[in-house]
Amino acid sequence: MMRRNQIIFIVLIVVCFVVVFLVQYNAPRPFVWRPTFHHTDRQPFGCAVFDDVVATSHPNYHVTNRSLYQCYTDADDSPVLPESRRRSYLIVDEYIYLSDSDIVTLHRMLRQGHHVMLCASSFSDEIDEAFGITTEFTNDNLTKYFNRAVKRGAVRDSIYLGSTRTNAERIYRVYPQLHPAYLESEPGELGSAYSRCVCDNRGRSLAVEVQVDSCPGRLFIVATPLLFTNYGMLDGDNASYIFRLLSLMGRRPLFRLQDEVITVASPGLLSAITDESTLHGALITLLLLIFLLMANAAQRRQRAIPVVAPPANEMLKFTLLIGNLFYQKKNYTGLVQKKYHYFCADLRRLYALDLDATPPDDAAAQLASRMALPTEEVAPYFIELKNVVHDDKPITQAHMRRLIDRINEWKRKLGS
Repeated sequence: MMRRNQIIFIVLIVVCFVVVFLVQYNAPRPFVWRPTFHHTDRQPFGCAVFDDVVATSHPNYHVTNRSLYQCYTDADDSPVLPESRRRSYLIVDEYIYLSDSDIVTLHRMLRQGHHVMLCASSFSDEIDEAFGITTEFTNDNLTKYFNRAVKRGAVRDSIYLGSTRTNAERIYRVYPQLHPAYLESEPGELGSAYSRCVCDNRGRSLAVEVQVDSCPGRLFIVATPLLFTNYGMLDGDNASYIFRLLSLMGRRPLFRLQDEVITVASPGLLSAITDESTLHGALITLLLLIFLLMANAAQRRQRAIPVVAPPANEMLKFTLLIGNLFYQKKNYTGLVQKKYHYFCADLRRLYALDLDATPPDDAAAQLASRMALPTEEVAPYFIELKNVVHDDKPITQAHMRRLIDRINEWKRKLGS
């Protein structure tokens, strides 16, 4: 049967595990600065908040997991659609790849009157050749270090939007990591692009948004995908930048096309351990070892250790016997002599002080100096003690007690 202290030990271990689990479960999790642009991702570079805000201001905003070709096949294969059936499509990703067949589909959708906005920091060669777009990258494409730049308060670049019929010109301040690429336009196979949005980076005017008119539809190519995220929507007044670009596609129904991806949440300590097979196995092994040690300690019986009494002090018994004999014979002088000789032996052993080798006055002065007392206080009693020891005359019991008490007082002051 387990003892009380063993039960307390097991209970404390269990409580410790529960407390650690609750602390780790409720601990704030770090942000994951990985762009996913997914509808359910609430991390900085997801689009959960972005979609909610846009849906609030744009009643016909939808998020769908479909491709351009699937959207094209929903409508009749007619050259031009009426205004009521025209749509706007938004694609946001780090890299947008369109094959030659996708380019043909996109061109047909533009001919039907649809508007399309491609928002990415890198585009496939097919898009560049078809619409005359050239992407220029910078050295600031370090999104994994973006949180450090925010904490340090890095210098922001300026994005300039010119005036339109409904909006005045505006300058937006953004971190360089949020626009890692710039666009240059030239005549392409399916149209020519021209710049509408310019970024001032270290004195250079570089485009971050271009437009390709393909009547009646229009194609917008934007190089700031990280601003079309939760962080971009909540970063200062940059939400106005997003809505000004979206307003270019009018008030028609707006669909954001996204791929089927699985959003990765912020890993806590326990989830990081359980997700890694090696750490998961190590944790299970450690827990099994702890429980085995607890079970072994609970079942093991402690062997009784016999208590051995210390050997008796025979010298003390002998001293008590001699003292008793002297006292019974009323040899008070002999008791004082024995006490004095023991006291002198201790002084020689501990302090190298020999009271018998010098005259009584000098010996009293040395003893008083050792005890840090005035010589006048020690000398009378010491000389009296020396006279009793050397004269061997009988003394009374009261006289014996007074001299022995004085020797004991000196020993206490000497600390011996």
